[in-house]
Amino acid sequence: MSAVARWLRGHRLPRIATVVFMFLLPLTNVVSAAIVVMTARAAGWRSAAIDVVAALLILGALVVLTSGESGAPSPGATALGAGALWGGSLLGGALLRRYGSVDLAVQSLVAGGLVGVILAGLAIPDARAYWQPVLQALIQAAGLPQVDGLPPGWLATVAALMHGVIGASLLSTLILALMLGLWLDRETEAGDWRRKFLELRLGRVLSLVAALAVLLLAAGFVSLGGGLLLVLATGFAAQGLAVVHWTADAWRWPRIWPLVLYAPLLLGAPWAGLLLLGLALAGIADNGFALRRRRSNVV
Repeated sequence: MSAVARWLRGHRLPRIATVVFMFLLPLTNVVSAAIVVMTARAAGWRSAAIDVVAALLILGALVVLTSGESGAPSPGATALGAGALWGGSLLGGALLRRYGSVDLAVQSLVAGGLVGVILAGLAIPDARAYWQPVLQALIQAAGLPQVDGLPPGWLATVAALMHGVIGASLLSTLILALMLGLWLDRETEAGDWRRKFLELRLGRVLSLVAALAVLLLAAGFVSLGGGLLLVLATGFAAQGLAVVHWTADAWRWPRIWPLVLYAPLLLGAPWAGLLLLGLALAGIADNGFALRRRRSNVV
């Protein structure tokens, strides 16, 4: 992988083609974003910006050419998704290059996700009315007209939170791409990317924002408060994961422990949700009580 990454850093056209190709393939958009992070960190934000603009033009041409085919993605949604993913990756990589701080990069991405939820709420004030028919159509298209075992009104609740669901999904991809991009960048010393991850901390400011989001949710602003909380929970889950890995190293847990930790992800949504909630709570607790060694460079 390091040899491929080194070759991509030195060849712009294949790099841009790889960014587009990986975005279009299922489950590999994180690799596409990681290449943008790697480029921004290794060559600077201008070089990465040229890649992103070229990739958007190529992607737009491909979407237009296939727009008449059955099942083709919406051009607007594709452009918006790619722009958000690659733009966030460009921001994260540029901050890593300028300041060398994973904390600042992740904090900025979380802040961007929060702004995105607020802007989405302004553009689509009634998220439930907008997203419920969209979700219902997706369920029917997937051949699942009836979903048993869920409480009444679950679809309306999910629809009300869709701004946050999309923001949290994008943020999780960007955080993973940030760490993968660090690993791909051979300017990083061996093991440095892991040390930076183990020290990840979001800081007190975002803890205060989380408290405000809880108040908004309690006051009845379900879409806004819940959406903000989903984005914040994603960021704090990343910090909680860093806490768990740091603790495992400090206490020398058996090597099988990652299998135990990540097993719930394979057991379906309820178990995966509980795992992510537990990690988010661990991250918030670490913010307040410094479960790892104290650090002075966190705001």
